[in-house]
Amino acid sequence: MPTDERGHTGFDIGRLTFSGAVAGAAMTPISRVVELRDATLADADGIATVNVRSWRAAYRGLLPDDVLAGLSVHDREQFWSGPLTTRPANTRIVVAAIRNAIVGFVATGPPLVPDDQADPTLGDLYALYLDPDVWRRGIGTQLHAAALDRLRSCGFTRAGLWVLDTNERALRFYNRHGWTDAGRTQVDHGPGGTELPERRLQRELTV
Repeated sequence: MPTDERGHTGFDIGRLTFSGAVAGAAMTPISRVVELRDATLADADGIATVNVRSWRAAYRGLLPDDVLAGLSVHDREQFWSGPLTTRPANTRIVVAAIRNAIVGFVATGPPLVPDDQADPTLGDLYALYLDPDVWRRGIGTQLHAAALDRLRSCGFTRAGLWVLDTNERALRFYNRHGWTDAGRTQVDHGPGGTELPERRLQRELTV
């Protein structure tokens, strides 16, 4: 998820979209009624709502309360409408829906940090977010699998992501799914200039 969180041209994943607000991988019956599909412009509002609700739940205690309270669904809708309209090359957004309601999404594409852009084999998982009401239902695992499939379909053989360094829930999720520490960190700046210490994770896409 999605930077000028990491500062960049092309698909600017934005300050609300590093790959962090995922929870649990337990499979329950709800995961069997989830539809995964490529996002359309009509999904921008649903994606934005999940984006904001997920941040407010996952980052409570990790980011200042006033920053979380000030998040705007309208602003996020405008942000996500951009890539859903322009369709940047090799960028994909997949939504998870239950009875046509968006409950999660994942975004992938070419690296956004300049240091990684010289490697044509490397793609990034920009963002993976779930509505808190469906955490620990296996939907995050389904979206993660869809993200890897989209990266492979674009010709990437390796993947990377940035995750909030203090988000232990997300770190456990990615470790369970084959991601390892790349030995790199950075401090990004989020809403209101909030410092976001991030850790780089990596994995092979051939595994």
